[in-house]
Amino acid sequence: MTFYNIVTEPAIIIITTAFVCFIFLTLSSYSRVGKNLSAVFNFLKSLEKKELSYRFNQLNDFMINNSYTNIVWEDFKKALIFPDKLYITSQNTKTTNEEYSDIYLTIDASYFFNEETLVTSNINYKFIQTIPTLLTGLGPFFTFLKMAIAFTEVNLTAGEGAVSSLNGLMGNIQIAALCSVFAVGFSLMFMFIEKIMYNRLCKKYYLAIQKEFVRLFDIVTSEKFLIDLLKESKTQNITNEKTLKTLPENIAKAITAGISETTTPYLENILYSLNKLNESFKKNDGDDVIDKLF
Repeated sequence: MTFYNIVTEPAIIIITTAFVCFIFLTLSSYSRVGKNLSAVFNFLKSLEKKELSYRFNQLNDFMINNSYTNIVWEDFKKALIFPDKLYITSQNTKTTNEEYSDIYLTIDASYFFNEETLVTSNINYKFIQTIPTLLTGLGPFFTFLKMAIAFTEVNLTAGEGAVSSLNGLMGNIQIAALCSVFAVGFSLMFMFIEKIMYNRLCKKYYLAIQKEFVRLFDIVTSEKFLIDLLKESKTQNITNEKTLKTLPENIAKAITAGISETTTPYLENILYSLNKLNESFKKNDGDDVIDKLF
């Protein structure tokens, strides 16, 4: 039996065609995922941590408009702690790094951006994982089918034809065995190629995206956040206590200052007028003051 007879066998052609189609399907799926994840990675790579506060809206629009990240991004934003003042624009070029407010993350980014959310949920990953089993199953199927057809073609009644019939049977059994060999071989090849494509097109990018989020966002745990909140609360209580203690004194000073600023000038004017009136009385001596007034 020649190599040409083997490769032109319908069962072998079907198994080979199935293998090529499965490889093309897997490659196209992984390429589509890799293209989208590469765009996300390149955008995150272009951001700087110190610029994140006033470029957050730009990041938000990009992640929402990307069909691979829009759902998980909404959940991710709920785990962020925003500063009191979020810079929206970078028009003021005189700002220093000390004026930037960081955005903190309370949960590790891998909880949101992982293999499940970025890769497997966007492709028919379960079907791809069953392809090696399907290829392996094609082997026994065509093996037994070929053997069943071969036995129906055996004719031992004819004397001279019996030998050629047996030779045909042996050839068909050999083809049937090769069906299983090809099927198992293609299954092993598919698993090897699929792992290489997955690592180069998908895994590399979603791991890189996780690292970029770790670079951009400082992680603050819930315990640390509560401790900082408690410290801030105690600081505020001490400040409020000091303020309440100095409040009466400040009010008294304010009242005194108000009186000195408003009442004193009027009293001085009155005294000045009385002094002038007294001087005029002294100049007139014995004159009748009432007559002078009228």
